[in-house]
Amino acid sequence: MKRIVAFTGSNSPNSINQRLIDYIVKEFPNNGIVPLDLKGYDLPMYSPEIEEKGIPVPTKELFQTFTSADGFILASPEHNGLPSAFLKNHIDWLSRIDQRFFGDKPILLLSTSPGRTGGSSHLEIMAKLVQRWGGELVGQFSLGDFYQSFDTRTNTPNKSKEEQLLKQLVNSLLNYKEQPIGSYRTQREIEVFINKTVNQYKNKGFL
Repeated sequence: MKRIVAFTGSNSPNSINQRLIDYIVKEFPNNGIVPLDLKGYDLPMYSPEIEEKGIPVPTKELFQTFTSADGFILASPEHNGLPSAFLKNHIDWLSRIDQRFFGDKPILLLSTSPGRTGGSSHLEIMAKLVQRWGGELVGQFSLGDFYQSFDTRTNTPNKSKEEQLLKQLVNSLLNYKEQPIGSYRTQREIEVFINKTVNQYKNKGFL
């Protein structure tokens, strides 16, 4: 069974983006979707001076969790049109171990907010960046007007159209299949395949 790591980029104990993760875990039981709490990995604010003293142990532990995953669901809150500083700091540390820390694996991007756009503007930025970080983007979803669009009592979206779209995207992630080796055509596809193969050997201690 695939192991899909689902997490939010929020450090709020009342995160509405966490609500999206909780909903998906509830709706897709027995599908290998494992919730991850980034708050459990206490990291200092990244700086080269701190890095000179060594990569923090929690970063190494988080990287191993990412390495063991087959895919990711990330619900990212928007702060002033950008991902949160909390998420960015974890990304900065992970990238010091491997710039492509998502390991050329599929990722679904989500966001929600009390506003109409649901954080969609920063997801456009994230969609470009996750590929730099080794993520194979399978889709993105934004839920606007959270407190009108989501029933916090039942932990379910109120609008059937949005709920259906979200489920379709999650199913796309769960059913994601890698291309056969002979089907790679573009230079980018070849590079992804080579990077993934190298990372697999590294993780097994051969490189």
